[in-house]
Amino acid sequence: MIKKLLVALSLANLFFFNAWREALSPQAFFYFYYWKQYPGYAILAALVFNVLLLASLFFACFYAARRFVGRRFEKFVRAGFLLVFLLALNGIRAQFDRLSVRGLRISLGKPGLVAICLIMLTLAVFVVARYGLVRMSRAVASMLLVVSPFGLVGMGQAAWIAYKYGVPAERERPQAPALEVGADARPRVLWVIFDEMDERMAFAERPASLSLPEFDRLRSESLFATNAFPPAGHTSQSLPALLTGQLISAVKPVGPDELMLTIPARQATVGWSRQPDIFSDARAAGFNTALAGWYHPYCRVIGDRLTSCRWEPASQLALPDRLSVWKNIVRQQIGLFASIPFAGDLHSRLSRTEVEDYGAAHLADYRALLPEAESVAANREFGLTFVHLPVPHPPYIYERAKGELKDAAGGSYLDNLALADRTLGELRRAMEQAGSWETTTVVVSSDHWMRSDYWRVRPFWTALDSETFDERVEHRVPFIVKLAGQKSGTTYDAPFNTVLTRDLIMEVLGGRIRDPGELAAWLDAHRTFGESPYQSYEDEQ
Repeated sequence: MIKKLLVALSLANLFFFNAWREALSPQAFFYFYYWKQYPGYAILAALVFNVLLLASLFFACFYAARRFVGRRFEKFVRAGFLLVFLLALNGIRAQFDRLSVRGLRISLGKPGLVAICLIMLTLAVFVVARYGLVRMSRAVASMLLVVSPFGLVGMGQAAWIAYKYGVPAERERPQAPALEVGADARPRVLWVIFDEMDERMAFAERPASLSLPEFDRLRSESLFATNAFPPAGHTSQSLPALLTGQLISAVKPVGPDELMLTIPARQATVGWSRQPDIFSDARAAGFNTALAGWYHPYCRVIGDRLTSCRWEPASQLALPDRLSVWKNIVRQQIGLFASIPFAGDLHSRLSRTEVEDYGAAHLADYRALLPEAESVAANREFGLTFVHLPVPHPPYIYERAKGELKDAAGGSYLDNLALADRTLGELRRAMEQAGSWETTTVVVSSDHWMRSDYWRVRPFWTALDSETFDERVEHRVPFIVKLAGQKSGTTYDAPFNTVLTRDLIMEVLGGRIRDPGELAAWLDAHRTFGESPYQSYEDEQ
């Protein structure tokens, strides 16, 4: 009976292959870098429960088959055992994008996918016919016995990872000491990034149903660029590029407090924490720096060059660190449906119970960051303030018709655009009340465009975005600069890439750009390209 128990345990482990990947391989599991708290304890506890539960079920089936099923039905029992084993292998296959049904359909086409399925089925029938059910089932059982120690080894390894990386919050770097700043009229800059804000939807082709009075007001007193392009097509790559002022062709998390950046211009890959950026520049120039940001763990990576730092993780990446043991149990059990061939739609429908969790978490991120953003934006002690906010990026947490925040699924990209506009107004009012608006240069932009092409691979986002979803994608982002004291607006039409923002802001802090004419002349002299060659989403898929 010990052998049957080990076979049952080993088979159960195979069914939870993806959960083991999540628990054991934080570097391969892309999202580890983006979690605020390491969720390994809850994931591991849920995994142990689920494996033991499924192993108990298998063992009970083995015992019942041996005790109550006669030889007449032995072949059916062995065939069922082989079928369950094949389902486990199919579940492992489904965890790899290139081997998934969608990946195979993309690479081989529908006829190729059908051909592969027929070949595999024919091969399985041939092997069983050639060697027989008895020999095949014994071979599979022997193989499961060989790999049965994996469970114990895996639990030990998961416990070690939990011990090693258990509290990422403790890895946040000590903030830089505040510098003595006088009461002189030194330049001051507020740089605001609205995540996934699209120039076409917000300005060039704004729908008649959408009103953005705060953005229009800011545009009327600023330099407004009509052809600004971001350095990359997703946040993980674009934000480090903007802050370092260098194009980045790839990023790779290597721990909770480090992101490796591949910089083509230097033909090198360096850690973000060791790379000079706008904050180290500003500190060297004698300015206090502040950041309130979303998505990246800024305080863990570059917190030592910031006088004030606050960050919140992205809900779609960091949801596991918000889940209890019970919710992880359910999530892992839902993942078992990936083992059933062509059950991807069923798996997606069951998984959609997490959508409201995404919305609630996204709303919590927004509510946590906005007061901090208002505080640091209004505080004149900070010479450089950077604010990265999670709107209009989905999930959609605003209902513009009612002017209300919400955490339930629904709404559209236009609703979140209206929320971004409301947020800009709240930042402005906080600064006006503190007397810092007129004396501050305000730079407003985005890290990437609205990626309708990207969200097509995430059905629940697409379903929530029916108001704006279309096949057309443009790569322009807003770029608005209101210089301190500026009262009138101007338009800048030449194409450029916003990766130059770091150098532009340092010119403003150095007092070398003081009026719109100098700003336009500087852009003319330093814009060397518009569209970035680095737009792939491979790192996030």
